[in-house]
Amino acid sequence: MARFFRLVKNEYIKVFKKLSTKIMIVLIIICALGLSGIALFAKHNMESNNYSSYDATGDYQETIDWLKNTNGDPNEIAMWQYLMDNDIDSDDWRYDVLSAVFANGTGDMSGIKKYLDDNDWRGFCQYRLDNDILTEGEKWEYQYRLDKDISFDKSNEKKNDLIMTVANAKNTIATMGDAKSDGQNSRAKLEDNIKLALYQLDNDKLDNTANQMTLFETDEPEQITFWTVFLTSTSLVTVVALLAIVIAGGIVSSEFSQGTVKFLLINPVKRWKILMSKYFTVITVGYIMLCILFVVMIPITGLMLGFDGFSTPYIYVSGGDVKEMPTLLYAAEQYLMKSVEMVVMSTLAFAISSLVRSTALAIGVSVFTMCIGSTVTQLLGQLGQDWARFLVFANTDLASISKGYSIFAQHSLTFAVGVLIAHMVVFLLTAWDGFTKRSV
Repeated sequence: MARFFRLVKNEYIKVFKKLSTKIMIVLIIICALGLSGIALFAKHNMESNNYSSYDATGDYQETIDWLKNTNGDPNEIAMWQYLMDNDIDSDDWRYDVLSAVFANGTGDMSGIKKYLDDNDWRGFCQYRLDNDILTEGEKWEYQYRLDKDISFDKSNEKKNDLIMTVANAKNTIATMGDAKSDGQNSRAKLEDNIKLALYQLDNDKLDNTANQMTLFETDEPEQITFWTVFLTSTSLVTVVALLAIVIAGGIVSSEFSQGTVKFLLINPVKRWKILMSKYFTVITVGYIMLCILFVVMIPITGLMLGFDGFSTPYIYVSGGDVKEMPTLLYAAEQYLMKSVEMVVMSTLAFAISSLVRSTALAIGVSVFTMCIGSTVTQLLGQLGQDWARFLVFANTDLASISKGYSIFAQHSLTFAVGVLIAHMVVFLLTAWDGFTKRSV
């Protein structure tokens, strides 16, 4: 074992002495700076535009005129007239509740007008519980607001969003009857959504990075936060994978092309140990670069966008129970899952490097395969070719597969790991056979 680690140490020295390796590390830091810089620019660009609240009152008269000209419902006309006369815009809770009342077909303001005039949300909730025919979600919502003293005000916006999540899920479940699913909604998923929202409400943990959008999904400046950028940085793992392929593609072939392999083989060490020391170096250097990306993203993102919300947990449902974990730990898990592609493609490049003398060929074939692999798999999946699930590229995105987002039906995480192991064994056996039988 001591000889093996001496071989590894020797490989490390050779790898890190190369200018190309130093350039790779600089490139990783530049990518981290670039992603955070793009986020900061996007945030400032959004803030420079006019993001003032939408004033709905300007459209009220047009709506009223249109309803009158089309013989619209008098009750609905009365609602819009009330909103306009009282200068109630879309930021007022009364606008939201009136919209909901009419959307659900109640269409009568006479009973609730008193509470709207008095701005009495408690009286409004109690009146609707006592007098109106409500959906399951509405019954729960009004009673919950009264029990927990949660008004409709914008100051409770996060709580209101969670309450509506529960109410909408309860409504959907009520319409499903005994069915386990309704289109894309499954009863289990809806019940998990209810558990998660109630956990956040009851424990006053209104922020949850499980709902965090990526940088490419944001359209408002307040949506771009530390975690928006940091969780988006998992996409940069692909850059690290490409750099690892460059190292793997040359670590063996360059020794043969330059003739330096003779100095390794004169040592009293078996060839397979030399080969494994090189493979160990490839994989560990890949993870060193991955750690560099992870570590530098923290201060760079924090300095550019601030550390607000850094302590926000990642809250999720697993096995029917609500659990939470530090978001930094969740991000580390996502990095590790994304690194599977790096390991697999580096192993392929390593196998090719053991068979040929051309470093460029080993790198080129591996990079090309990596770039088109997922596209080919997606195409085959859409054409109904279920056998494509056995291709290595269909199984490298473990993060998506674990969440049930695979293009193939019943594509489990266990199956994906099994396929990856099988391919890795083939790649390593190919590398072993090529290296041990190769003439110097």
